[in-house]
Amino acid sequence: MNLVELPVDSFDWIRWRNFDLFHKLGTICRTYNLLQMREAIREYAIGYISGEKLFCRPKRNTMAVMFLVDDEFQWCHLTIEEFNGIFRV
Repeated sequence: MNLVELPVDSFDWIRWRNFDLFHKLGTICRTYNLLQMREAIREYAIGYISGEKLFCRPKRNTMAVMFLVDDEFQWCHLTIEEFNGIFRV
C-alpha cells in the first residue's frame, strides 16, 4: 500500500457525504476502534491531503483520506494520531 498526496479538488462535498466505510467495516469513528481496524482501512485507502488545505470542510490537525469503496470515491478526516497509527507514517 502506497498512499499518494491527492489534489485538493479531489475532496468534494459529495464524496464526503457518501462516506460509509466505517459502517461497512462494522466499526465506529473512535481512535481505538480505527487503530484496531487499521489493516482493513488500509485496503481501501488510495490517497490523502492535509485537512487544512481543503476548500470543502477544512480542519486543522487532521489528514483527509480518500478511499475507494465499491467503485465509489469517498473521504473523511482522520486526526494526525489516527493517520500515523493506521498508515505508520
